[in-house]
Amino acid sequence: MNNTQKSLLSILVCYFSWGLFPIYFKLLKEIGPYEVLAMRIICSFVFMIIVVAIAKNKKSILNEITTLWKDKKSVLLLVLASFLITLNWLTYIIAVNTNHVLEASFGYYLNPIVTIILAVVFLKEKLTRTQTIACLCVGGSLLYLFISLGSLPWISILLALSFGLYSLCKKKIILSPKASLLIETAIVSPIALIYMGYLSTSNSITFYSFGTDTLIYLLLSGAITAIPLMLFAKGATAIPLYILGILQYLPPTMQFFIGIFVYGEVLSIQKLISFSIIWVAVAVFCYSAVISMKKQNLINESHKK
Repeated sequence: MNNTQKSLLSILVCYFSWGLFPIYFKLLKEIGPYEVLAMRIICSFVFMIIVVAIAKNKKSILNEITTLWKDKKSVLLLVLASFLITLNWLTYIIAVNTNHVLEASFGYYLNPIVTIILAVVFLKEKLTRTQTIACLCVGGSLLYLFISLGSLPWISILLALSFGLYSLCKKKIILSPKASLLIETAIVSPIALIYMGYLSTSNSITFYSFGTDTLIYLLLSGAITAIPLMLFAKGATAIPLYILGILQYLPPTMQFFIGIFVYGEVLSIQKLISFSIIWVAVAVFCYSAVISMKKQNLINESHKK
């Protein structure tokens, strides 16, 4: 297996893992979402300490962190990113455990296009014609839902916005995935520990009350959070961007089918129409990515000549 094939396998395992997240978090449904979130943060932080401690490039990672702390702007962006990803995690946990897996899936279909819109607003990037069509499809889908159901899919919007803004913050920070996840969890871990301390003093901790299996599942949340991210970082460097752009829709597609066929969530005609509009946007987005890559390849070939 060559390097490209190994990288592709890493990406597929990563995306497949994210696609199965609803099943994992359903295993923790007896525990309150804030408690699950707090333990996920703490376990992720502990796991990343272990990963960095045994990493071959440990000195390089620590140097990254030391250098970052000297840049106040980067520190502020990373603090903001930490709270945004925490909000994203909490929203997702609540979505899954209140039987809104379809809404979570919808949010992650929206996310790449929302990220483009945020880049236009905050980074003054220009939309291509196909990206404009995709953005209009997103607007049309949300407008249709609002008109037909009288409300917006706030879980979907919150998931897409929180992760889109998180990505925007991270775009301004040069940091390896291991260093980044270590710092992000370190920033919010004190809040998680305070919350768990509060639950302890009020005798409200529940995670050890539902048997050994549930406790093990919860303690594994750190590894389950970090390993896919590290696989993504390993694979993304050797995979063309347009392939990454297309494969990123694997997790929400898996979650869509899990919501319907595993957990029996109802796909109303209004939701189906809204999803259909988003799928058109996804198709346009993927087409745009492929065309952009072909143009770039032609430019590279002409330069070689």
